[in-house]
Amino acid sequence: MPSEAFYYPFIIGNTFFNEPRGKKMSNKSFSKLDMRSVFVVFTVAIMAIASFGLNTVDGATSPVTLTADKSKADIMEGEFVIVTLTVTSTDTKFRKMEVYLQATFDSGVAWTTNFMDENEKSLPGNIVALERQGTSTVKLAIFCTGVCTAGDTNVVKVYGKSDPRWYPGGSGSTCGSSDCETDTNPASGSDNMTNTVTITLTARTGGSHSLTCETAHDGGDNVMYQSNKYLFKYELENTGWNTDTYNFDAAVEDAGGQDQTSWTVIAGLSNSKELTGQSDTTTTAVHKVEALMDITPAATAKPGVYTIALDVTSNNAGNVEGCEVQIVIPEPDLEVLVTDISFSHSSAWINARGDSQRVTITATVRNNGGTVDAAGTAVENVEVVILVDGSQLGSVQTITALGHDEEKPVSAFWNPTRAHSGDEVGIPIKISVDPDVVIKETDTDNNIASTHFKVVQTKASNPSFYMSFLSLIGAVGAAVLMSAYYRNKDSEE
Repeated sequence: MPSEAFYYPFIIGNTFFNEPRGKKMSNKSFSKLDMRSVFVVFTVAIMAIASFGLNTVDGATSPVTLTADKSKADIMEGEFVIVTLTVTSTDTKFRKMEVYLQATFDSGVAWTTNFMDENEKSLPGNIVALERQGTSTVKLAIFCTGVCTAGDTNVVKVYGKSDPRWYPGGSGSTCGSSDCETDTNPASGSDNMTNTVTITLTARTGGSHSLTCETAHDGGDNVMYQSNKYLFKYELENTGWNTDTYNFDAAVEDAGGQDQTSWTVIAGLSNSKELTGQSDTTTTAVHKVEALMDITPAATAKPGVYTIALDVTSNNAGNVEGCEVQIVIPEPDLEVLVTDISFSHSSAWINARGDSQRVTITATVRNNGGTVDAAGTAVENVEVVILVDGSQLGSVQTITALGHDEEKPVSAFWNPTRAHSGDEVGIPIKISVDPDVVIKETDTDNNIASTHFKVVQTKASNPSFYMSFLSLIGAVGAAVLMSAYYRNKDSEE
């Protein structure tokens, strides 16, 4: 039989190769053939892989691009912001292009997002469909809720995955109508990535404000007295992002929580006061204001601790900020000191007949405290007694009223009835304020002041009488001499 070659078929990729069977080859021939075969196989394999990559792999740069109407945005806490995306396809090969949209956060802390159509209805599956070389508008809502709080920042990156890029049965450059309808690969699984849009986000508080009140009034402390006016400084600042207006409510309560409606309380700013939001960074923006709260305790306010409360309400956001200041109204404190006692003379005399020099005693009484005690007794008709040598001098003196830090004098005439002895400093003088303790005070030890006054005994009669008598004798003598002079002069003429 004629020798005939028999070939073993084998396939590399989509290419068939036949090798003759039954023919013995030399080692040299086999080596050359082997090298050629390996080269052919390697080349075919490369071509097959390349063909596979072109025809069956979705990974490529997408013909779809994204643009956004903003690259940064402020989100109010508890609210949301909308970013408008424009999705555009430059593809000319396919009738329809689906794009799966995704939003990721660099921080790893994902804020809530929602893709919507231009009518702000949610996109099913986050997929937008584009016609050939079509454009569509998509809105991305980003919410500042949950893990998002005012002051936080975040970066969201938006991109898309497009499909189709290649359809089974197509040549890679064209697509038949039937092929375009039979692609079942979801866009979400595609590797055809669009460009990425980056948006920097900052969480803000739309309506918020701070209120700071000083705890001391314009007098430098928190002690107040009935019927006296005091001013408390405070500062209001709009810390929110939006411009807002504010209303004010000031009130006073006692320790038991009872409103003190008889007090005068003025907030210092009129309602609907407007302050610019922090979003306005111009030089004309007014974010904060200082004011003075006007407080006048009632004339009948009893001693104790009171609370002044100021509440400021935002008209836009409805939130309320307040501050409280505690003040003290003291009890009355009547006082008379040794230095408050004075005399019309530095000393006085008394003669053997009991005649003495008249002296005026004056004492100044003041009130260092409040004008009403804990029982509601006002500092009015205050009695003052002057004691000389242990006995009351004249009638009881009465001071009609003593306000806080007010002082008034009382006085009496005194004719000493004895001279002080050698072992005495002087005649004891004592001033007693509210001797029957009608008014309850902080301190009653300062209600009495004591001092001494010198009275000396004269050996002769009243020196004033003798001086007057001698003056009279001198005047009479002078008159007699003058009369004799004029008579003599007349007789000589």
